[in-house]
Amino acid sequence: EQGTEEEEAAILLGASGWQMFRRVTLPNIRLGLIYGVLICNARAMGEFGAVSVVSGHIRGETTTVPLYVEMLYNEYNFAAAFAVASVLTLLALVTLLAKRRVEKLRHRASRERV
Repeated sequence: EQGTEEEEAAILLGASGWQMFRRVTLPNIRLGLIYGVLICNARAMGEFGAVSVVSGHIRGETTTVPLYVEMLYNEYNFAAAFAVASVLTLLALVTLLAKRRVEKLRHRASRERV
């Protein structure tokens, strides 16, 4: 748990709001922020049902990668659908590896604080 002592000390030492955010707050929330971005990325890549129902399948305006794979498949363009699905799978694996790396860093950082 992060308190406000470091931020208050930075302000008392003459740091501006932006300097305090960049040099104190951001380093303290960095791993959590990266983790949140990775989880949002994984969710966005895998979302199909709700987007399919709500979006209306307007090509070029509401198309996500999973919807694009479905469109290609429904147009019997199986090679392109497989290629796009493969790229999506690779992106998901990269996201998973990045998530594991951040979890290890967070675990290591929490052990160092104790």
